[in-house]
Amino acid sequence: MRYEPRMAHPLSFEIRTSGIWQMTSTVLCHRGQVVLIDPGYFPRELAELAQCAQARGQLAGLVFTHGHWDHVNGWRQLPAAPVWVSEPLAQAIAQDRESARTNLREAAAFDRRWYIDRGGPPAWPPADRLRSLREGDVLPLGETQLDVLQLPGHSDDGLGLWAREERLLWVGDYLSPCEIPFVADLAAYRATLQRLLSLLDTLRCVLPGHGPPLSADEAREIAQADLSYLDALCEVAAAKTPASEAARAIALPRGRDNPDMHEHHRDNCRIAGLSL
Repeated sequence: MRYEPRMAHPLSFEIRTSGIWQMTSTVLCHRGQVVLIDPGYFPRELAELAQCAQARGQLAGLVFTHGHWDHVNGWRQLPAAPVWVSEPLAQAIAQDRESARTNLREAAAFDRRWYIDRGGPPAWPPADRLRSLREGDVLPLGETQLDVLQLPGHSDDGLGLWAREERLLWVGDYLSPCEIPFVADLAAYRATLQRLLSLLDTLRCVLPGHGPPLSADEAREIAQADLSYLDALCEVAAAKTPASEAARAIALPRGRDNPDMHEHHRDNCRIAGLSL
C-alpha cells in the first residue's frame, strides 16, 4: 500500500506486508528523508524494503515499536543508520536482561525451524547505533516530526509514533484486526487502549503492526471490542464464582476459529490471575 497526500509538504508512506502474520513494515518519507518502522521479516522482504527506502531518499534511521523478535530482526540487512527504540528497550539491551535474551532466542528458534539463513545469529544493534526515545520526544523527519508515545501493556517497551499534521498514528501491536490482545500487563494494556481511544477523533488513519491500515472508525471498533474483552477478564478475576469455567466462556473479540488465539487467551487468563 502506498499513501501520497496532496499537500505542499507531503509526508508519504508505503506499507509492505510480510508473509508472516501480516506483519507490516513502513517506509516513511518526507523531503527526501526516510525512516523505516519495524522492518521485517524474511531476508527477501528486507532486501525489497532496503531498495524501496533507497529509491525514496536518504535513510535517516529505523524504528522498533517494541522489542518482540518479529519486529527487530531486520536491522543488519539495512544500511548503517541509527536505530530508535523506547527507553525501556534500550535499557534491556544495554543491561542484557532476560527479556532481551528471550527475544533473540525466539528469533533464532524460528529461523532454525524454517531454514532461514541470515548469515549469522540474531543480535541487537550495537550500542553506537541505538538511540532511545521516551514519552514526549519528537523524531525529526525531513522538515516535519513525529511525536513519540509510550504504549505499555502488550510489552513494557512499546511506543507509538504520531504524525499530528497528517493525522496518522503507528501503534505497534495494538488494534490489530488479525489478533486478540496479547497481554503482558493487564492494567497497562487497558490504559493504553483508553488512551488510543481518546486520540482517534483526531486521526485519519491508524497503522497497526499486524494487518492493514485502519480508518479511525475501524480502529475505534477494535479498541472498544478489545477493552470489553479485557474488562471481562478483570470481572472474572474479581468474581467469587469458579474462575476457570467463566474464563472459558469469555468471547474472543476476533479470531475465534484460530487455535493460536485461544492459546493466547489462555496466556491472558494467566496474566489476569486465572487458571484454565
